[in-house]
Amino acid sequence: MTAIAPAYHVCMSRTIAVRVDADLEKALDDRARASGMTVSEVVREALREALAERPLSERIGHLRGTLRVRRDDDPWRRALRERNWRP
Repeated sequence: MTAIAPAYHVCMSRTIAVRVDADLEKALDDRARASGMTVSEVVREALREALAERPLSERIGHLRGTLRVRRDDDPWRRALRERNWRP
């Protein structure tokens, strides 16, 4: 039987350089340290999340129930209703 030596493979196809200011660098370092990840892993995760194509309902679902509607006696709302009302 042949023994297979454990190997660490990273299948990244390309390395890119990104310039960040000191505040962003500190935020990346802090996030990486807090999550037990490398800065590169944090950046990849952030990019995946930012570029993911998700339905609008999923992207703004955290806002559900946070809209505060003004009362009906609000003059601005009444003016809009009178101007745009369609039976």
